[in-house]
Amino acid sequence: MEEKGIRICQMLEEMLENQEISQEEERKIRGLFEEREHRRAEIRIAYDLLVMLQKEVRYENNFKSNSLDISGGFGAALYQARMRNGITQQQLAGLTGINQADISRFERGFSNPSLATIKRLADGLGMGLSIDFI
Repeated sequence: MEEKGIRICQMLEEMLENQEISQEEERKIRGLFEEREHRRAEIRIAYDLLVMLQKEVRYENNFKSNSLDISGGFGAALYQARMRNGITQQQLAGLTGINQADISRFERGFSNPSLATIKRLADGLGMGLSIDFI
């Protein structure tokens, strides 16, 4: 694109030298050309930003689809395991050293426990912990 711009400027200079156009016309044409190039540069910048945003959205979507959402499934499994063992949240809290309020949040899916916390919960319920990457 720069090469084309250089050729246009050269043509304008030749036309001015040959008196095919006046200096005022040459200034107007240069101004229009520079304005057009400025707009093209803005469009290129906007396009580059759009491509970057597109990549970011794809990354976010890919990250979300590949991330582990354990809140609902884990909470239900924890609740069922606790019910099978016939213990209250308060009793599980006493066995694990985890606050009863935190156990409640885990069961309702409002909070995701760390792996260490999940291990403590499993131990408190007398269960093993197995993680399978499928």
